[in-house]
Amino acid sequence: MSEEFSLVDCCVAPILWRLPSLGVDMRPSKQSRPLLDYMDRLFNREAFQESLSVQEREMRP
Repeated sequence: MSEEFSLVDCCVAPILWRLPSLGVDMRPSKQSRPLLDYMDRLFNREAFQESLSVQEREMRP
């Protein structure tokens, strides 16, 4: 993820957020680490957290 937050980031963030509820297991590994780090950066954005509905917040611990 670059320093800029793009429209692509906005589109992909909700999909990545829902992966666990869709049965996708993202275990940390050498291959998955860059994606997991990207997800952490997306999900930790204040604007992303504020955009979540109650149901979406309950999808992840």
